[in-house]
Amino acid sequence: MISLLGVEKTYQRGANQVHALRGLDLEIASSEFTIIMGPSGSGKSTLLHLVGCLDTPSAGQILFEGTDLVQLSSTQRAEFRRRRIGFIFQRFNQIPNLSAQENVELPLLLSGAPRRQAHEQARSALRQVGLAERSSHRPSELSGGELQRVTVARALVNNPDAILADEPTGNLDMETGDQVISMLRHLKDEGRACIVVTHNPELAIPGDSLVYVRDGKRVDSLFREEKGRH
Repeated sequence: MISLLGVEKTYQRGANQVHALRGLDLEIASSEFTIIMGPSGSGKSTLLHLVGCLDTPSAGQILFEGTDLVQLSSTQRAEFRRRRIGFIFQRFNQIPNLSAQENVELPLLLSGAPRRQAHEQARSALRQVGLAERSSHRPSELSGGELQRVTVARALVNNPDAILADEPTGNLDMETGDQVISMLRHLKDEGRACIVVTHNPELAIPGDSLVYVRDGKRVDSLFREEKGRH
């Protein structure tokens, strides 16, 4: 479904160049739960941003079901992102004076969807994450786990092909984090690709596709090396 071929990303920091990704290759299939791990600064989030059309690589190809994302204009990338990709971030990024229902509706309304359609799709997404009865509550009235489930609902509201999650359990306790990850795992049963960036090796279970990144490169031995230190 998603192929990264020789992907590089270089940032200019004053007189210095920072190589975030260095010729990375990766295949992600539909209906697959992929965990991307690695130390801080390894390139994990950069990889996620490139797949999600939030940035473009310095070199290489990114193919999403045959579409070369690198060749899209900024307008085309924005439209592709809106239709095909859902994002979940560590920070909940919700508007404080809007209800859960309104926060989930907002991306649809901004893209021009009729209000009735946006309302129905948002209610369906909130039901999917078990928050139908909390739809009228504002962020200040919701727990951390509920806020993250609203974020999941917002990511699902457009029925995307891929869900990209950057440290989705970072602000949650262990039990609540496990519940959110379990919810995300179920999405692959619906034919979606789910890609999760995390520092936490305990999130992985047998059957997950594990990708380890260090210094902008894929390193298959990373997990074994880090386990050996403990």
